[in-house]
Amino acid sequence: MLSKNRIKYIRSLEMKKYRKAEKAFLAEGNKLVNDLLGHFSCKLLIATAQWLEAHPLLLAQETIEVSAEELARASLLKTPQEVLAVFELPSYTYDDSLPGHSLCLALDDVQDPGNLGTIIRIADWFG
Repeated sequence: MLSKNRIKYIRSLEMKKYRKAEKAFLAEGNKLVNDLLGHFSCKLLIATAQWLEAHPLLLAQETIEVSAEELARASLLKTPQEVLAVFELPSYTYDDSLPGHSLCLALDDVQDPGNLGTIIRIADWFG
């Protein structure tokens, strides 16, 4: 069973400031959660009994089995899926071991994929 505080926490991750403060993000849906489980640390996994039976080998710090109705209350989607998970945001550090004559392009919070493509093409042009 999900407490009101747990539901409030999950729903708060919809907003960027809470994702940054908690250093976590929310993923919903079978395919997305399965893809992310192998790449990110899962803090919390909430799923229906059917989903948990179909996926017995899970790597999550905490797993909660809920009914579809409970999952619907916590979900941010109009049509909730069978699973949602809270993952830890990865932390990256700058590697200052790069040689002094090397160029480094660091990007943060790029909103538009088209902008990223333009940045890469310009960086390639400059060498």
